Amino acid sequence: MWDEISKRYRSWSLDHRWFYYLTGLDVKRRVCHADYILDIGSGPGIFAEELGILFPDSEIICLDASLEMCKLSRGVRCGASFLPFKDEIFDIVTFIFSLHELEVDLALEEAKRVLKRNGIIYVVDLNRDAPKTIKSASKLILEKIIGKDYAEHLEKTWNAFKSCEEIAEKLKAKGLEVECGKTFQEIRIVAKKL
Repeated sequence: MWDEISKRYRSWSLDHRWFYYLTGLDVKRRVCHADYILDIGSGPGIFAEELGILFPDSEIICLDASLEMCKLSRGVRCGASFLPFKDEIFDIVTFIFSLHELEVDLALEEAKRVLKRNGIIYVVDLNRDAPKTIKSASKLILEKIIGKDYAEHLEKTWNAFKSCEEIAEKLKAKGLEVECGKTFQEIRIVAKKL
């Protein structure tokens, strides 16, 4: 599915570039300097482009399981459960609306493994507890913009996703310092490796 929708998804992401910029500003507020940044589930790479503006001296690596998304982002094609990187090399690891697509426990464990001490894992994703009206409206909108298969897939993964609190607890159990917040539609989690 991701290969088929890659160009439509990129177009939608470009229309929402402001969101990625504001999210990048929040990352920058938390980490002034980063040598290496890993964006897991980067899709077409729009968030990584914004990070490149905010962190001009950083090497930013996009990672995605979709070949077509990797072509758009010039990223590494790889799943998040077994990252092809050494331990403790990234200052920042991000999951921007991608964690709900992954094996959460394995993806977080790998993110922690490749994260340097004092580095952060930054998660923005869907709030499983969002009101049904928001989920229904999102499904209808995305069906028109990206396609029916994607909208149905998103609805299924959104409902099955872990809550903000469950993810925060998993990160705390791994020894990270965690900050967790949520709105009607999304969650934001920042986990610092001590």
